[in-house]
Amino acid sequence: MQTTSLDILEQSELPAGQARAILRVMELEISARGEALATKADMKEAFHALQLEIQALRGEFRAEIQAVRAEIRESESKMTRWVLTCTMGQAAMIAAAVYFALTHLRP
Repeated sequence: MQTTSLDILEQSELPAGQARAILRVMELEISARGEALATKADMKEAFHALQLEIQALRGEFRAEIQAVRAEIRESESKMTRWVLTCTMGQAAMIAAAVYFALTHLRP
């Protein structure tokens, strides 16, 4: 039982016995749960662990972004070849149509 907590309860005009009983009940509840209160060191350690996890996730995210960029570059290259092939095919078809028109459709 902490004396500062007892002093605070007694200053609130509670009788000493009642203040002690309240503190005992609070201590029993805390110990019954089996949970320790987090200290400042615990919080710093958890914060540091969280920072490390965030850094790891950033690294994974960057790697995934690089993979997507490489895939986009590859798709751009394929699209460029496809457009060039279609353009050349269309030019060949137009040239063939013009040749046909000039050679077979003359009066």
